[in-house]
Amino acid sequence: MNDATAEAETPVTGTYQKTGTFLHTSAAAHAQQLAPVLDKYTVDKGEMASRLPPGRALNPSCFYPEVTPTEVVPMNLDDDLADNLARQLRCQAVIQESFAAASIGSYFPVSTMFENCVLFVPSAKRFYDLNQDIVQEHFPEVETAVVNAFIVPANKKPYGTHAASSIGLQVPSLVKKRLGFPTEYRSFHTALTPTPLDRQPFVIFEEAEVEAPNLQYVYEKMLEYGLAGEEKAAVDKALFLFLEGNLSEIDLPSVRDFLMAKYWEMRYADTPSPGYYCDSRVGDALVFDNYRVHADGTLPMTSKDRLTIDLRCFNRVHYPRGMSSGLDFIVDPDERAYQTRRKWASIEFLLATLGYESVDEFLRLVFGSKVRADSMDPFRLMTDLQYGIYNKSDYHLLDQNLDDHYERVERLYERIVKDGEYVLPDRAKDCLKAFSN
Repeated sequence: MNDATAEAETPVTGTYQKTGTFLHTSAAAHAQQLAPVLDKYTVDKGEMASRLPPGRALNPSCFYPEVTPTEVVPMNLDDDLADNLARQLRCQAVIQESFAAASIGSYFPVSTMFENCVLFVPSAKRFYDLNQDIVQEHFPEVETAVVNAFIVPANKKPYGTHAASSIGLQVPSLVKKRLGFPTEYRSFHTALTPTPLDRQPFVIFEEAEVEAPNLQYVYEKMLEYGLAGEEKAAVDKALFLFLEGNLSEIDLPSVRDFLMAKYWEMRYADTPSPGYYCDSRVGDALVFDNYRVHADGTLPMTSKDRLTIDLRCFNRVHYPRGMSSGLDFIVDPDERAYQTRRKWASIEFLLATLGYESVDEFLRLVFGSKVRADSMDPFRLMTDLQYGIYNKSDYHLLDQNLDDHYERVERLYERIVKDGEYVLPDRAKDCLKAFSN
């Protein structure tokens, strides 16, 4: 019996209960962790002052989803599938550690997780296929689902307090019309290892208001709460960098999460909102609204890994007339072409880590000779949360036959297990260097 099977037999209470932590302190800890990203940027204080209140009027907005209570749902996950997922996740983590050790967050263009997970975790597609009926039962409005599978390693903390957002949610006119972002957004956050309180379980702040504000709204609210001194200087800098478009695509999610964490720290300081967790068995999913504040990096670290597979599900997203995705919000055609090249470059790097010599080699394996990189939009292969691309296309990878690709991935993982190490291929190093320039 291996470790994953043994853990699957651990007795579980299945109860949903308080962690003893609170949103304002958990958010404060995460803001402190993210703050150093601001040190990478230099700003002109006079220019910054002119671009923020009182010198500039902001345009705040906030979307309030229909509130859906979190529930515990058993997913289709047998011992064999759980074992395979655990093994593949550990190999995936070895690959990412070879090039992303310095990353503050986990959502960045060349992550092996989130929408890119489909490339690295063969059993993730089987989990996706086996659980479509369960997703449909509990979220009938689902249009698109993506798989995110990840590890919170032993003796490390999970990514801290955050909630879902979207590029469309930053634009008040779109929020009013409910365009450009999912109005319903669920996660089926499924345990692959037991999650008692002493194993850094996934935390949801169930009593906090479910809201999706833009950062201008967040900033104005913090001024009302008494933002001042060094805190105000950091928040001013973060909002200025965001509004002026001065952040790299890698740093943008971290700066956004910094501002949100500061907001929750201040908002809930006088009305503490407790964290909740479920003492789950393997296969239990916490089904929750992704706009609800979740995750907590303040629980004591554990000597055991926590493994998770998450189906992130959206209803159909509608866009303004003439638009088909969040990428259309980029008006400048040169910038849009640049972002398309960047997307191909990130996919090329990820495939190079798996031993592919080109993107076209992968496309031929999955789609045959009819599809080439120079004749298709890379965003059609998978969603892209940073650019507000939610609706799946006919080329959505999770809906393809990926058996040949996964055979190749499994051969690589067998070598990683046998050798006890993974060495980033030279071609992948060259791709990463080109991507970073």
